[in-house]
Amino acid sequence: MPEKRSLAKLCFACGEENPRGLGMRFEMQDERAVAEFSAPEFLQGYPGQAHGGGVATMLDEAMGWAVNGRGIWAMTAKFSMRFRSSVPLSVPLTVSGWVTRDRGRFLELRAELRQQDGRLLAEAEGLFARVQGEQAETLRRNYEASVAGRQTETMTSLSEGRP
Repeated sequence: MPEKRSLAKLCFACGEENPRGLGMRFEMQDERAVAEFSAPEFLQGYPGQAHGGGVATMLDEAMGWAVNGRGIWAMTAKFSMRFRSSVPLSVPLTVSGWVTRDRGRFLELRAELRQQDGRLLAEAEGLFARVQGEQAETLRRNYEASVAGRQTETMTSLSEGRP
């Protein structure tokens, strides 16, 4: 099974060190980015239900990870979603995203959010723009610095006898 990882430790959706984040952990399964998690209570819209903006974040993040899983730096250019049912809080959910078409500068993607029983709760389509030039270089440097920082923190913790 591929290693679960986070690109940015403070990312709202997947950041390992964001105490106010969703804590999503993605792994690539074939050509899909998949995360299993529960919508936290602080994401509430109507009582017991996730806020639509939070659901949009989940779907967008899955598409972003699908692009990254192909080794491509890209950002959301266009996003649309459709609710099929309300999204309950604090129950096991699975979100998946995948590339449907690579058009060169742009990539088309889809994502689905499902309950553990397989029921479709929400789906999205996205258009992502490849990041190029200086912007791509800045993303790469920031990512490498984030990874290096985690490795340094881990080595320091281990040398001090901390996990």
